[in-house]
Amino acid sequence: MIRKFHTIVLLFTLPLFALQSYAQKLAFFDVRPVREGIQTSPAISSYNVGSDKDLYLLLSPDASLQTELAKLSPSVKTEDLLAIGNYSFDFYLDGKKVYSENLGPGAILPQDKTTKRPLDIVLISSNRSGLWSINLWDRFMAKAGMSLLSRQPKQLEIRVSVYVEQNGIKYSEVQAQAQINITRIPKKIDPLTMGPQHIAAESGFKLSKAKLNKELIVALNTKVADQTYRMINGIVVLKKGELLLEQYYNGEKRETLHDPRSVSKSMTGTLTGMAIRAGFIRSENQVLKDFYKLQDYANHSGKKDSVRIIDLLSMSAAFEGNDELESSAGNEENMYPTADYTKFTLDLSMVADRENGKSWSYFTAGTNLVMDILDKNIPGGVEAFANNKLFAPLGIAKFEWARTPQGKPFGGGGLRLCALDFAKYGQLYSNGGVYNGKRLLEKSWVEKSLSPLQVLPADRTGFYGLLFWNKAFVVAGKSYQAYYSSGNGGNKIYLFKELPIVIVITASAYGKAFAHAQADEIVEKYLLPAILD
Repeated sequence: MIRKFHTIVLLFTLPLFALQSYAQKLAFFDVRPVREGIQTSPAISSYNVGSDKDLYLLLSPDASLQTELAKLSPSVKTEDLLAIGNYSFDFYLDGKKVYSENLGPGAILPQDKTTKRPLDIVLISSNRSGLWSINLWDRFMAKAGMSLLSRQPKQLEIRVSVYVEQNGIKYSEVQAQAQINITRIPKKIDPLTMGPQHIAAESGFKLSKAKLNKELIVALNTKVADQTYRMINGIVVLKKGELLLEQYYNGEKRETLHDPRSVSKSMTGTLTGMAIRAGFIRSENQVLKDFYKLQDYANHSGKKDSVRIIDLLSMSAAFEGNDELESSAGNEENMYPTADYTKFTLDLSMVADRENGKSWSYFTAGTNLVMDILDKNIPGGVEAFANNKLFAPLGIAKFEWARTPQGKPFGGGGLRLCALDFAKYGQLYSNGGVYNGKRLLEKSWVEKSLSPLQVLPADRTGFYGLLFWNKAFVVAGKSYQAYYSSGNGGNKIYLFKELPIVIVITASAYGKAFAHAQADEIVEKYLLPAILD
């Protein structure tokens, strides 16, 4: 589940400089909070990542972004230009290009694209989040900065140009550039304190006697401690159903109920399979008109009538709903302020050129609609059913549902459990639907949930099943297929096709661009090698 946090900040004015060459039209500033706003320092020449100062860029263009785009594509209508281009950023360290990114058309406010007023670009901030520029910096750090920056100063150079994507990508000449000497000095960590954490009694699992490469765990824990890996809260590893590793960071404890965001979408799929097994739902191929009088909702159509449960669980229903597009009517952020999530979803129109079940689009409202179907068709409601048929058999006693405005369990994410209980859920799927010798879920449902039902967009690897993702990890030249639940902030439950391993990562990097890549890197570079060594 994607949650966006809006920060209100005081407006402030950055000092402007009358500079002549394009190379001087981008300048670095640091900022310090003051009582009644934000105070900027003059342009700076050095900066330490991890300091208590914020870092800004000031871009002072000669012409608006829209004007520069028109130079690249003079045949495109003015109103269409901003939909096909934006600024492009290149990051260099000591003269070597290490990261490039073309900003998506949605980045930067429209009013800042059509005027040539100075643009303050926040790269690092202690009290602002969710900005395109902070996400840009976080992606640079995840891809290059964390591994390349150190105590030894390096020259960071950022070059800004303009691009349009029309029959290929065209770039302008460099519009601006700035240089700064940059270091990353992590706090000093005693490696003797960074070994695998002690596993206390009464975890709910037998302790594993399997071997574990402790040097890799020391290296991992050091990176969490020095903030190379940020906002990690817990790591749990099971091998053959036994507890091999249990670690907590940044204030989280064994008993902490953690918000995993969309990780718990997978549980909506689980409850659907269990409801079918119990006979409360005939099949995942039942259609919406079996459950709702759709003529009572807006935008009624035959296509909406024929949306199947499996289309909603595989994110392939043809609703005009896409959480990854702010402009989408069905974006989850448009749902949360409403009084009735079910009505919001069923009122949506259908996309004319999409067929149900044929293409993937991330749609939280549809997942919650499945939960509403379950609640209406399971005697006693879905909450009691989940408690009795899923949580109690897994030994899960403490949890907190995210809820709809009607107080019902929300099917789109946010079900809080402790890390060990997320591991129990992962073990259920790793065992093919069996837990502690008792079958809770049909093996065929598990297999279908982990099957390649939908092709993901080209910018991400793997496939999508029934509210489960897929990807491969490569360790020592060998590829291992993983199925996983995934939630905003870098929250994950991983299980593996050929390995009796479950890995849980809880994290709170909500809205951070580095969150998912960071979790995957922890698994591929440290946890899997430590387990397989």
